[in-house]
Amino acid sequence: MDGNKLSLPPLEKGFAMRPINVVLAHHDAVAADRLAASLGKQFRNLAIAKSDGEIAPAVARLRAPFAVVDLELVDFSTLKSLCAEFPATAFVCIHRLADDRMWSDALAMGAVDCCHSSDLQGILLASERYVVLTRSRAAAA
Repeated sequence: MDGNKLSLPPLEKGFAMRPINVVLAHHDAVAADRLAASLGKQFRNLAIAKSDGEIAPAVARLRAPFAVVDLELVDFSTLKSLCAEFPATAFVCIHRLADDRMWSDALAMGAVDCCHSSDLQGILLASERYVVLTRSRAAAA
């Protein structure tokens, strides 16, 4: 699945495929595969990073404008470095126990949102808000 064109099942009601590449970084391989199966239906290409050292190369290789990063895989200083290294990439953090403090800390490090790791709709809405709409506005200008 890494970097390959995915075959598309019927689109979920309310969501069209986003014509972008995405990187998913998750600490749990099984959970990453499950989330990738859901997200992969919505994006052009999806790469899974299984360690914090794989995130930057994957974002660079795909030129990904969107990345979903598990805060159980990366710490806030690594998140801050990633956001600085890839300012054109919208980083959305996920965590199984996401709360307001974690959301605030993630935003302070440069992320655009922080969602519960099972909140697929929140992740997709973040991609819509921070990537697809931004590209649409840029194309219209």
